[in-house]
Amino acid sequence: MKRNKIIQATLAISKFSFWFFIVLLTAFVFAIVHSIISPEFYSDFQILNDGNTLSFNFDYCSECERASNSISLSEVSGLIKAWMLLHFSALLIFLILIQHEGIKIWKSVKDYKTFYNQNKLHFRQIAKYTFAIFIIGIFNFIDEGQRGIGLEVGFPVVWIALSLVSLGLSEIFKEGQLLQEDKDSIV
Repeated sequence: MKRNKIIQATLAISKFSFWFFIVLLTAFVFAIVHSIISPEFYSDFQILNDGNTLSFNFDYCSECERASNSISLSEVSGLIKAWMLLHFSALLIFLILIQHEGIKIWKSVKDYKTFYNQNKLHFRQIAKYTFAIFIIGIFNFIDEGQRGIGLEVGFPVVWIALSLVSLGLSEIFKEGQLLQEDKDSIV
């Protein structure tokens, strides 16, 4: 009984995360499109680039000092805003797809169908999505204000590691499926 409660809780958290990412994607798309249409509305929002190719820190700052590596969102060029829209939307879409695959895995485990062919395929899909996030994270364009547009190149190790872990889990579930078939044929 305890096993089922843990799986239920994990499934609930996965579903919440799935919908949270959808809401976040919707809000982000709306905000960026609105910032392109009405840039003056975002004059107090600062983008602080911390060197991470997958993140910008947004900071609301009406009368504070700007950091040397920050720029007002209203000053960011339309091209960079379009890049941010594409870049972060793709990231969020892949996170939504990863959560969707995870929900399928948790549902099958909850239904005591842990080692069946689809789970192996779900983990392979997660590996593909995390590898895509890795590729997305390598390059990032940033608006450096008066200095123009900058290119950042990084190596997001976390995403390539998660991709390899997902591939490994895919193989583990493949072996589990073979063992389950052997067990079922003996009985």
